[in-house]
Amino acid sequence: MAEQDEKKENKKFKLNRKYTFLMSQEDTLEPVVDFKVNLLNLVFLILGIVFVIMAATSLLIAYTPLREYIPGYTEKSSMERKVYELYRRTDSIERELQRKDVYFSNLKLVLEGYDFENDSTEPKDIYTPFLSINTDTIEIKKSVQDSALRAEFEEANLYALTAQSNLAKKHHYSAAANFFTPVTGKVIKEFNSDQGHYGIDIATSDNQLITATLDGTVIYASWTVEHGYSIGIQHENNYFSTYKHNATLLKKEGDFVKAGEAIAILGESGDQASVPHLHFELWHNGIPLNPTDYINFQKDIE
Repeated sequence: MAEQDEKKENKKFKLNRKYTFLMSQEDTLEPVVDFKVNLLNLVFLILGIVFVIMAATSLLIAYTPLREYIPGYTEKSSMERKVYELYRRTDSIERELQRKDVYFSNLKLVLEGYDFENDSTEPKDIYTPFLSINTDTIEIKKSVQDSALRAEFEEANLYALTAQSNLAKKHHYSAAANFFTPVTGKVIKEFNSDQGHYGIDIATSDNQLITATLDGTVIYASWTVEHGYSIGIQHENNYFSTYKHNATLLKKEGDFVKAGEAIAILGESGDQASVPHLHFELWHNGIPLNPTDYINFQKDIE
């Protein structure tokens, strides 16, 4: 009986009991690997290996780019930086679209013969009648200038077959208060529409600033082989000014400029330029004007 109890005791599971692991060759049964270990040490060994693997994985994820591939692990600062960059790009695109809208809106008004005051992004409905205005109360009065113009026109030859009457060539009544001088210098070539020279050439020293003659919106700003860097500005009351042969342009299409604001730097770009000068043209209702009739240019270079 005691012997049976001893056998049962030996069969009980014990953590501190040592076990021998033997690995031998199949043919000769010669031992290759032989070590002894108890079950408790084996458990600790397995737990240690698992801990080392977990620690190595955590370090690998925390300090390598692999963390970017784990959902939800992206760093907050990196995400905020990307959101800020996207916001800046979106804001820039929105502003550029607004400027394009203003440019095309002003261009549409010019082509349809309407005036505009500024480049406000607010839509301007040119087709809606002003229903709030009571037209019955409007009183039309003749001004002194209107009477003088009528009298001069009636005395002119009404049946002349020329493209422009002598009256149109002699007088152009301007609704603008003042024209700002684009640049001061010496007029080296006068206005002559019969020869196709629809402006004047003003020579001056290099690197002079070219300024806008009136408030307006830049309709085109480009470079051509013939005229070099050129810029054209549409003004109120159907005035249009052109500045050619510049060294560089300071404004681009769609920009709104004030009278006297710098728009370019004087140069001699283009095939038609031999000396640094500005070719300046002034148009009204599609008719070229002689700028010297409206603007006082210095005759001598300072």
